[in-house]
Amino acid sequence: MNAEQAEDHLAERAERAVRERAGQQGPCSCDELLEHLFEFLDAELDEGQEARLRRHAAECPTCTEATDAEQHIRELVRRSCLEVAPSSLKLRVRSQLSVLKVTRVQVD
Repeated sequence: MNAEQAEDHLAERAERAVRERAGQQGPCSCDELLEHLFEFLDAELDEGQEARLRRHAAECPTCTEATDAEQHIRELVRRSCLEVAPSSLKLRVRSQLSVLKVTRVQVD
């Protein structure tokens, strides 16, 4: 980001902050949606801000793709976390942890 882009970005954020404090929220930008993507998907925003981001995501192909991609990644992680480790692996891990604890106690 060059100096001019950084200045524009700061000006946009300042204007948005002033509007939000005054209760006047303008249209959502791609930068704003991406900045708040995790809070948006986790339903951690107030109703007004969530509605603005939802409208933008529905109208903007780039932001629709970004939200869909993040939701897909979350679903993959969620499914991966459901897998149960085999009992043989659990036994090996516990055994190694016991060895490390005994070694640490002897060294200390």
